[in-house]
Amino acid sequence: MLTLRELILWQPARTGRIGLLSACALLIVLVAYLHVFAGLGYEFYVFFTPPLALTAWYLGLKSGLAMTVLVAGFWFWGDRVLEEAPVDLFPVIFNTSGRLAVLCSSVWLVAQLRQVLLRERRLAREDGLTHLPNRREFYEHGRQVLAQAQREGTAITAAFIDLDKFKEINDVKGHAVGDALLICVADELANRLRTSDIAARLGGDEFALLLPGMGKDAARYYVEDLQRRLQEAMAAGDWPVTFSIGVASYERAPADLVILLAAADSLMYQAKNAGRNRILQRELSAFHVPAA
Repeated sequence: MLTLRELILWQPARTGRIGLLSACALLIVLVAYLHVFAGLGYEFYVFFTPPLALTAWYLGLKSGLAMTVLVAGFWFWGDRVLEEAPVDLFPVIFNTSGRLAVLCSSVWLVAQLRQVLLRERRLAREDGLTHLPNRREFYEHGRQVLAQAQREGTAITAAFIDLDKFKEINDVKGHAVGDALLICVADELANRLRTSDIAARLGGDEFALLLPGMGKDAARYYVEDLQRRLQEAMAAGDWPVTFSIGVASYERAPADLVILLAAADSLMYQAKNAGRNRILQRELSAFHVPAA
């Protein structure tokens, strides 16, 4: 069940777009018929507004503008049918053109408002530098992924990645170089993701991965390959940075995302304390609770 917020920002798939477009077109035809049927005494044409607004909101500006042409055409036709006596065609065409201009402006405003809301929603869930999901989005999306893994009884792995000696890069070479390094790391993570995986920048120089359906052996191979690729990228940029990675693998998903991520975070800190530049992985049971 979609919440009201989710419904407002719902983005229909192709079949949904076709269905919504057809429904709005049929509603416009119905309003046009009622407008003519009721006669000049009833202003049914105001009901053209809802299907236009729905089209512009959910289907975009182009579809909304196409619908305005349909509305203007039906409105013109309705005026001609309702004329009690023949009148000069020019005023009718002029009025129709004015209506079309007003409707197009309204559709444009509705479409722009949706784009603003979608952009604000994206920025609230996205790291501004790397464009990876931020901590909030990682946890919200992660809970959905974990719930699915629990229902299916499948494995899941979480990995925490910390950049060793990153602060020295910022101090010696400046924040611009540090930012370029973080973007490079984010790109390497994004390039290795499957469609079901989640990568995020949690803040500073810490990144996290959630790998549904991936058990201990597959996760080990995946993370070792990822570390190798990251080291190659650092060497290409002449950045003396290494990576401490904690990997928590569960053959059956635990009950709580916080438990899963805390286990990976704890392993990452153990890797740093053991000398940095290493991977520390552990396979845990669904009932394991990491030490505080």
